[in-house]
Amino acid sequence: MSHDELQFVRAIKTGERLIPARANIMAEDDPDPGISTIFSGWAIRYKTIGHGRRQVLDILLPGDLIGLQSEMTGKMRHSIRAVTEVRVCSLNSARFHDMFTVQPALSEALVATLLVEEHRADTRLLLLGQQRPTERLGWFLLELRERLQRRGEMVDEGFDLPLSYEQLSDTIGVSRSQIGASLRDMKSRGWARLQDRRLTFVDAAKMTRECEYSELPDPSTRTLI
Repeated sequence: MSHDELQFVRAIKTGERLIPARANIMAEDDPDPGISTIFSGWAIRYKTIGHGRRQVLDILLPGDLIGLQSEMTGKMRHSIRAVTEVRVCSLNSARFHDMFTVQPALSEALVATLLVEEHRADTRLLLLGQQRPTERLGWFLLELRERLQRRGEMVDEGFDLPLSYEQLSDTIGVSRSQIGASLRDMKSRGWARLQDRRLTFVDAAKMTRECEYSELPDPSTRTLI
């Protein structure tokens, strides 16, 4: 960020909140949840469907923006729940809208980020229909690894994975028993192993090849409108 951009971002911050694990940060149909960024911790973005079932739409990591949908459409179309303890930074919604006129480079970066998120959502939908459960889980874990790398985390050898079997199953669309079977399969194939909520890569290159994983779009790419 330039000095002016950094000063702008600091000026629109209004405070911080600490959300305990397993508590909702924002709820579906909330008309005014505000705009925030996740400063630390993991969360899930999810939607409840018939008979109390849940579909996890995405995993949210530090740096992710939340609440923008409500500002643009009038209400939240999904809920956000903390997986771990989460610290969120609240932003001044009115000042946030000023960004589009006074900070065009930041506005451009926001649009690029939203397009990358759209790409991830499209890819996940494709995987639901085309990949077997173990490859689907492997792809998801490799994507998490790349997202954490882009946030400066040292995850080449592995990373802490606070997600439960239920959250994993709700994310990739398989049963909880299938998550356990796929994790055993990943270990037997020599890809990775999960123990005490720590994912350790045994052969990430092999895992990448066999899951046919492709990297996310270059985050430095600028979008022209």
